[in-house]
Amino acid sequence: MADQADILSAEEVARHLGRLRQAELIRFAALAETWARGLARRDAADLLNEALTRILSGQRPWPAEVPLAAFLSQVMRSIASQWRAEDLREPLASDAGLPEPVQAAAAVDIEMADLADKIRSVLSGDAVALGVFEHILLQSGRGEICAELGLDATGYDTARRRMIRTLQRQLIPGWTS
Repeated sequence: MADQADILSAEEVARHLGRLRQAELIRFAALAETWARGLARRDAADLLNEALTRILSGQRPWPAEVPLAAFLSQVMRSIASQWRAEDLREPLASDAGLPEPVQAAAAVDIEMADLADKIRSVLSGDAVALGVFEHILLQSGRGEICAELGLDATGYDTARRRMIRTLQRQLIPGWTS
């Protein structure tokens, strides 16, 4: 568990969230749309609101060294995963008539979320490569990634190649490029 000095206080969290620009809010809403795909009973607005509520209440402590975009993404991923599990455990009577393609799409979304979690686990020892991966998920541009992670073009290319090699080595044994 992180030391209390490594966790932002409620006041610091509120100050960070209060300074968000409209463009960042739109980006977070789009990210919520991504994580909310396949949720049967809730939508992206519910997901974003729940994530912000948990962060502001202190239920999800924000480590000081983690950028807001990455932290909020992880909180939303976690909540969406929790909601998907709840939906699978207790199906509603009204959901019994869902067409097969809707059920298949939900299964694909769950598999994609699980794959993203596995990739994060593999990259957990390399903060820069993990940061590049998180920004790729957010569909950030190369320039934005470099600016947010403090990388130059060479550093970005190096981290991206290192990320790809690590994923190939860990997730596809015997892979040669």
